Amino acid sequence: MRFKWTLGDILDYELFLGEELDSLSPSENLRTWFLNYRGRITPRRILYSWLKSRRSFATAVLPGKTVNRLYRIIAVILLLFGFLTGSGLGWGVLSYAGSNPVNLFMALTVLVGIPFLLTSLALILNAIPSGGNRSRRMRDRLMRFVRGSVDFSRRVGIMDREHADAVIGGISRFRGRSVIYRSLLRWSVSQPVQLRALGFHLGIFSAVLWRGVVQDVAFAWQTTLNVSTQSLYNFIFSFSRPWRVLFPPPSISQIAGSRVILKNGIDALDNADLVVWWPFICLAILSYGVLPRLLLFIYSAIRRQIVLGNLSFSDSKSHKLLLMMKTPRVDTAGGEPYREEAASSDSGPSRVSLPASKVFKILIPAERTDLMAEETWGESLHNRWGVTLEGVTAVALDDEDDAQILRTTLGKMSGKTGLILVFEGWRPYTAAAGLYTEFVQSLMPEDSPLLIALAGRPGTGFEVENRDKDTFSQWRRLMPNCEFLDMKGWG
Repeated sequence: MRFKWTLGDILDYELFLGEELDSLSPSENLRTWFLNYRGRITPRRILYSWLKSRRSFATAVLPGKTVNRLYRIIAVILLLFGFLTGSGLGWGVLSYAGSNPVNLFMALTVLVGIPFLLTSLALILNAIPSGGNRSRRMRDRLMRFVRGSVDFSRRVGIMDREHADAVIGGISRFRGRSVIYRSLLRWSVSQPVQLRALGFHLGIFSAVLWRGVVQDVAFAWQTTLNVSTQSLYNFIFSFSRPWRVLFPPPSISQIAGSRVILKNGIDALDNADLVVWWPFICLAILSYGVLPRLLLFIYSAIRRQIVLGNLSFSDSKSHKLLLMMKTPRVDTAGGEPYREEAASSDSGPSRVSLPASKVFKILIPAERTDLMAEETWGESLHNRWGVTLEGVTAVALDDEDDAQILRTTLGKMSGKTGLILVFEGWRPYTAAAGLYTEFVQSLMPEDSPLLIALAGRPGTGFEVENRDKDTFSQWRRLMPNCEFLDMKGWG
């Protein structure tokens, strides 16, 4: 069996992982599968084999294969787009009338100089480690691009609606865990970007080569600056260092012969001196454009494979899945009905342990205007825990819509600040709520506590009606890693 992870494998793994951990009870097949597993006892091998097994029994459309195919299609499109852009630029720069040859300095600047500066900038950016803010911006842009690509693919018939929905669902889960896959995200973006840049330089090279071989193209140089022929020769000689052993640059006599004086025109110039420059420009594009971009593309591809090959799966969710595989299960009772944890509304605080944080922030659904006012929250927190309230923020409970406000609200949190996140507990639990919670946790310091509060129906505050008790219980079962506040008696 091939143990080589791909981006599509990661998306399918996150999908199955979420299903396994969100299930009401651990699957008996999980433990049975592990007992029948024959292979190296390493997280990578175990989880990859488990993924293959889950795929073989899956009936729904999975995002993995579709994403891998879409990734290849996008790479080809970017390569072609870069090639067409580069060839268009090269063709435009080399367009000239018979009496007005192409300006050598302009051609070198536009076709070689500026692309080389952009390549140098790409080298610098690749050498800089990706920080948290940079990774988040890259992730958000990538998600928007993928969503747009999926929508476009569905419109033109490349992908049907079922596969499109599977991809959107897969990347939504991946987005909530993108902090774990930061390096994979970085190099997965870098590889097609470098491929597009490579296509751009190949397009420029092809345009120059075509104009030089098939059509007539003449170069001449002129400047109002006091640049001597010897000075230009010295520059050209140094500039051609990468290839001058095999292909010598224009000689000083050829450089002098291609200098044009506007008032004299080009009639007196030798045509052999005017056409000697296009091979030089082709070699410059290859040496300072195509080759560096090719190396950057290969480097990005290698780094991406290294990241995929070194995935440790040491995060808490993967660890929990492995623990479920390795630990025998003993069921002694059925499902536990919902019960209120507080003895009464006027006796003692809720049974959540006293937090170490001295300051709390609150996030509430924006449409729930009936929930506690800021003064009520502050009074309740002070009376029960002796802590202070830093602020109440209304949110849409959507990771895309709330991205900016969450970064602003949570970005400056320290380990001494806790957070209470309010959901509407009377509504059925959805995977979007779990992804939103993971997104919030990714923005918080690791040592900051996150508490979940469940609100009742509009107008009832945090009271639980009898018809909603099963729904409230479902939230607690499907978010086992979260600590819930018992809100009875608050406010």
